[in-house]
Amino acid sequence: MKIKRILIIFGVTCLTIVANSNAAKYIIQFGGTFGFNYVPDSINVVTGDTIQWQGNFTMHPLSSTSVPVGAASFGQTSGDVFDYVVVAEGTYSYQCNIHFSIGMIGKFIATNPTGVENTKTSIRPAVFKLGQNFPNPFNPATRISFDIPSPAHVTLKVYNLIGEEVAKIVDRNMNAGSYSTTWNAASLPSGVYFYRLDAGQFSDTRKLVLLK
Repeated sequence: MKIKRILIIFGVTCLTIVANSNAAKYIIQFGGTFGFNYVPDSINVVTGDTIQWQGNFTMHPLSSTSVPVGAASFGQTSGDVFDYVVVAEGTYSYQCNIHFSIGMIGKFIATNPTGVENTKTSIRPAVFKLGQNFPNPFNPATRISFDIPSPAHVTLKVYNLIGEEVAKIVDRNMNAGSYSTTWNAASLPSGVYFYRLDAGQFSDTRKLVLLK
């Protein structure tokens, strides 16, 4: 029965992109009492965060002027609220298409979340790949690597033998790249565990052994 339950949990590909519960939302206001300015006009964020502009886009049409590789351009010409999810690290610049010449411009700079290292920033992987953790067996920490060939919402979770989630290592929108992260299992008992990577329509699972 336990084996059957594990196969059900780990044999089904997850196709749903879920919201990142750890992500932050940053609000940028403009127009009205703020005049021909974006407030704030420069912020630092991490991938997975959301930028929300609030103002009159008919009077101040929004347009990106530069975005990092792997990120989508953005713009808004009507309404009063616009959200943009940050998926790639780098500098994003934007402007009011009417008033940019008098200084109505802004930017935000995105970095990858702490604890997840982009190991090959100049090389884009060809395929999704989940590497075997090292060392294995381990005590109490081990390193896990994975490749993402295109931007995706990424989750990396650890499960015990009965299919219970015991750790969530990554839960963010991420840019294409080769990544590695360290998992510390000091609070868990010795045993066999499974770690699973979901990135868009890709899913893979591997086994690791904690030996204290």
